[in-house]
Amino acid sequence: MVKTVLKHLVALTMLFLVFGIVVQHLVSQPEDPKKLVCNEGKLLSQVTGQGSVYTRVNGLSCEYEKGILIISDNKSRVAINEYQ
Repeated sequence: MVKTVLKHLVALTMLFLVFGIVVQHLVSQPEDPKKLVCNEGKLLSQVTGQGSVYTRVNGLSCEYEKGILIISDNKSRVAINEYQ
């Protein structure tokens, strides 16, 4: 009787630990960096390669309006939807 209870208890404990490890792995996945970022009105573009290294794009300014990135130069404005 005790042997059967211990087998079930060990099996449930192992299942719980495996579930916790899987959840931790999914939660700790790194988020893909965005290609374009607006920081204090300056447009930053991701440098090709791995990591999150950005360079400033000269001659362009940017702002966020309702989740949409608005990129401006002296003559025109371009909107980029960030959620797609």
